[in-house]
Amino acid sequence: MTTSAISSKILIATDIIDDAGLVRGILHEAFNEVFISSDADHAVADFVRHRPDVLVLAFNTLEKSERYYLSMYRLCPEIHQQPHRTIILSSKDEVRRAYELCMKDIFDDYILFWPMTYDAPRLNMSVHNALRELASLNSVGDRVAELTVHSRPLAEMEKMLDTLRVDKTKHNDTSNIAEQAKLSGPNILVVDDDDFQHKLILKLLEGKNYHLTFATSGSEALNMMSKAQPDLILMDVMMPEMDGLETMRNLKAEPKLSKIPVIMITGKSDGQIVSNSMKVGAADFVVKPIDKATLIAKVKHVLGKAKVD
Repeated sequence: MTTSAISSKILIATDIIDDAGLVRGILHEAFNEVFISSDADHAVADFVRHRPDVLVLAFNTLEKSERYYLSMYRLCPEIHQQPHRTIILSSKDEVRRAYELCMKDIFDDYILFWPMTYDAPRLNMSVHNALRELASLNSVGDRVAELTVHSRPLAEMEKMLDTLRVDKTKHNDTSNIAEQAKLSGPNILVVDDDDFQHKLILKLLEGKNYHLTFATSGSEALNMMSKAQPDLILMDVMMPEMDGLETMRNLKAEPKLSKIPVIMITGKSDGQIVSNSMKVGAADFVVKPIDKATLIAKVKHVLGKAKVD
């Protein structure tokens, strides 16, 4: 066993305990800390408790793997903070789909495993490679990459929703910024950890020819903007882990993102919060509860000013 293997944590997620035991037996040949998560009700708690470096999805269908990871993506904030790699175990009938999911960065690697593969060491090799990638990333020290290493592209997660037909109507407004750029109206990214605020802002700006995309954390927003930039950002000040002000500082530190105007949204009309928002580069601010006319006027003003600049 190598030193990295001994110090690394592997979590096997599945709903079939016998399969989990089989996978764990293979991994134990090379790794000491291998854990199992087989109860859907405890999935989030298991991830938080073990904080794995590598997550092995050992479900017997890819649909189960997609549902599991999408659920974790939404319900487990720690999955956005814990650098990790994902490996899916695939059947021979779903290899092509597994390949496509990895190419889209939903998952990191896949292994033909069902029925039981003759190349069992391939699983251990895949885990070793995943750990090498994490070690390499940590050595590079790219600030934004470290913040977003485990954040999967929101647009692809939404495509997973479409594929699985899960609550499609609720999420059809969160399409990719790059796709929205093809449309005529301005693209607005809303950054807030509260789903209710997403719905509220969507309703307030309804009918104004704005195309809204949503992020639930600062790190997710930075990841999205590294691929395509919106015309305006509506950013909540109070968010867990990385608040709006810290997200703004990271945003302004990146040359290609620094010119994007930001309207900060705060639940308090405290002068210090407003002052701090303006100091980090906010173009304006809005106080909750949000007044529709005020929001529309400020969005219109900031977008108009940005166009002139």
